[in-house]
Amino acid sequence: MKTTEIDLRDYVNGIASELTGKIEHQREVLLKFIEDCENDGRQIDYCPLIKCGPRQKYRAAVLDAIQVIEETRRSFKSRQLEDLRKRLENLVAEDAAGKL
Repeated sequence: MKTTEIDLRDYVNGIASELTGKIEHQREVLLKFIEDCENDGRQIDYCPLIKCGPRQKYRAAVLDAIQVIEETRRSFKSRQLEDLRKRLENLVAEDAAGKL
């Protein structure tokens, strides 16, 4: 029984070529989607997809507010502050889960 050996370099080049083709296809699909959105007058909110500066500042501010509210609630035993803290914590959790 005769086996055919493939050169390792040819194998790596073949895989790289296949992956490059798939990436190029995905790029074309995404650019088409962006173009369609622009033509329809729709905006794409890509900030949740990346760690953009404004979203990081927002998250840090909300987490800081939660901490201050928790400390204040302990001092004043305020049910309203506890409820507000919980709502903000839920908002941060939804943001982390990509549900906003």
